[in-house]
Amino acid sequence: MSFDAPLSAHEPMLLAWLRQAVDAHAIVALTDPAGVIRHVNDRLCEISGYKREELIGQTHRMLNSGYHDREFFEKMWATITGGDIWQGTICNRAKDGSLYWVESTIMPLLGMAGRPLGYLALRTDVTQLIDTERELALKTKEMELLFDHSPIGLSWREVDAEGRPGFNHVNQRFCELIGLSSEEATDLTNVQRVTHPDDWEKQQTLTRELYQGKHDTFTLEKRYIHPGGRFVWGVLTVVVIRGKDGRVTHHFAMLEDITARHEAEEEMRRAESRWRTYIQTASEILYALTPEGRIKFVSQAWTTKLGHSVDEVIGMSFRDFVHPEDVERWDVFFRGTLASGGDGQGIEYRVRHLDGRWIWHASTGSAYTDRDKRRAYFGVGRDITIRRKAQQELSAALARLEEMARIIDRSPSVVVLWRAEGGSWPVEFVSASVRQFGYNPEDLTGRKLSFRDMTHPDDRERVGAEVEAHAAAGHQEYNQEYRIQCADGTVRWVDDHTIVRLDDAGRVTHHEGLITDITERKAAADRARIAQERELELAKDVQQHLLPSRFPDMARIELEVLSQPSLQLGGDYYDVMRVDHRHYGFVIADVSGKGAPAALMMAACRASLRLCAIGELSPAAVLHRVNRVLQPDMPPGMYITLFYCILNTDTLALRFCRAGHEAGLLLRAGGGSPELLGDGGMALGMAPPDLFEATLDEGRIVLGAGDLLALYTDGINEACNASGDEFGRDRLEDSLRRHQKDSLAEILRRVDRYLRQFCTLAPRHDDRALLLIRPR
Repeated sequence: MSFDAPLSAHEPMLLAWLRQAVDAHAIVALTDPAGVIRHVNDRLCEISGYKREELIGQTHRMLNSGYHDREFFEKMWATITGGDIWQGTICNRAKDGSLYWVESTIMPLLGMAGRPLGYLALRTDVTQLIDTERELALKTKEMELLFDHSPIGLSWREVDAEGRPGFNHVNQRFCELIGLSSEEATDLTNVQRVTHPDDWEKQQTLTRELYQGKHDTFTLEKRYIHPGGRFVWGVLTVVVIRGKDGRVTHHFAMLEDITARHEAEEEMRRAESRWRTYIQTASEILYALTPEGRIKFVSQAWTTKLGHSVDEVIGMSFRDFVHPEDVERWDVFFRGTLASGGDGQGIEYRVRHLDGRWIWHASTGSAYTDRDKRRAYFGVGRDITIRRKAQQELSAALARLEEMARIIDRSPSVVVLWRAEGGSWPVEFVSASVRQFGYNPEDLTGRKLSFRDMTHPDDRERVGAEVEAHAAAGHQEYNQEYRIQCADGTVRWVDDHTIVRLDDAGRVTHHEGLITDITERKAAADRARIAQERELELAKDVQQHLLPSRFPDMARIELEVLSQPSLQLGGDYYDVMRVDHRHYGFVIADVSGKGAPAALMMAACRASLRLCAIGELSPAAVLHRVNRVLQPDMPPGMYITLFYCILNTDTLALRFCRAGHEAGLLLRAGGGSPELLGDGGMALGMAPPDLFEATLDEGRIVLGAGDLLALYTDGINEACNASGDEFGRDRLEDSLRRHQKDSLAEILRRVDRYLRQFCTLAPRHDDRALLLIRPR
């Protein structure tokens, strides 16, 4: 192929490439006008977990996750049935119950009359993007909340390449500490204005050293001057972030209010400087109580840890802050300490935080004689909330582990862990439920038996080969079915869901299996298979007796049919019937589903159609009557697509009607573009009479000698090759056009040959029917 020629010269290859690219990139589904899935690509099967045959014939309701409300799908349906393209993001549910998100474009495939003949959906998996966006939004919200509601002042700004500071972002606490509004605080000039001059110079010196690269952080105690002259002391910690070139790109500052601490330090210096300094800077809460249990002194850590100001709690009863469930134990501890002087034993209890939370504290105390010569109490309390939480989580985890062990032992399934060692499969753990096969867990874990010994002799080689094959392929998880030979000699079928365990080097070390007895299920499956085979034989007999053995002799009309039933018998149906002495009716139909139900519904449709067609020259009127007969008794989920036309053999006038079926394909003898007959109504049995009749249109044309009319079922155009590509209407048209002047039998032979070559190596799951009509 040369790209020097115009691309249009390679249109078939371009179309194939485009289709291959779309299938590789997108999740593709094609539905009929009723929304019933007619085609899916491999990516849809992979992401949904459904096999193609599970999806074909269903609607997208089987993927509905319940995330979107009814209005969402009504708007979508209104858009595409109106002929417009719909785009949006949809949350679907896979077969295993997991959710996945797809960015979707649904395009109506419009017929000649502008009505949708079906819908093409192209989707892209955006699950990871949606999850990432949600996680990012959550993290951003958390950071905003942390910034806005932090108990300390926070500010940050970006720095450009020339070292110029950008906008100064500040939180509310920062504004409160420096005495400026949020708008004022964004201007560094205002921040300088309210900073004590001596402290500003120190800060500028340290900042210059930061930007010179001498260090990346500094901490400074500084003063801010509030309106009215009040000083507020704060600890300012500044941290910078540098780019790869060492240049400062971001400037962060944290400001903690230490005004109260400074005031307390001044008071302590006048009395017990060293002692008070220790008390106020201790990370634990230091407190003193009167003999009545009232707080006479508390360290600043109380405010830091519990939120209450020191002045607020002085004089209050300590027990007022203790959790009601812990008060009695606290009273016993407090009185005992006063009486004994303190034995070094502590107590754990909960203390109320200012915001209402309960904080776990561990406290030790001792008795001392105060200035009034009374027995008082001095205590040290520290926050142990994290430790308590860890203990509770550990206890809960151990409880869950014990419960899980009990569940495993009570489960009818057997959990087994065996080491990947040669071919013997030594067992390291097996649940007690292995006794259902007559074996004791101790016999397996004690190496008296190996897992291989339990496997039926006829299955051991196969199971071992499958295990090795899965390991070689790198499969982390897989299923096997095989037989277990019980201790009493009986045999049970099991399903083994195996998870492969690897070491750090990626080598297989263990296999963890969940073994479930499926003996009854296997027996039931065998019975169902036998019953289905009987049903298919019956359905074949019914279908063969219903199809016409020969066609009426019409002097001016040639007729030939290609009919190929599939291995899974379906409901394809064709017929030619005399309407009156000048008119003949031609019908082709496809009943949804397979087997006897489809064949029986085809029989009912044939009988009703033949009865209603006699003397009636309007195809629409005939289908109205047939739908009224069939619809009330149509089984749920079943319907019939049908094309019916009536030909006047004298004038060659053709009246036709299409009920959800493939359009008739008309090739004129004189050439030109093919004509598609029928705008497409709803399938028979899908809707009550009023709705069905409202969607049904009747068309009229006149045939000429040599014109070729092809009526076919979807087993023709939707036949797939091994790559999943459909045969399609274009290939059918091409085959018919190339042999249009041959005999009808030769045309059918050519089409059949072309179709078989296209579908080589691909299994066939649907009937095929192609009826050709040509005036002489």
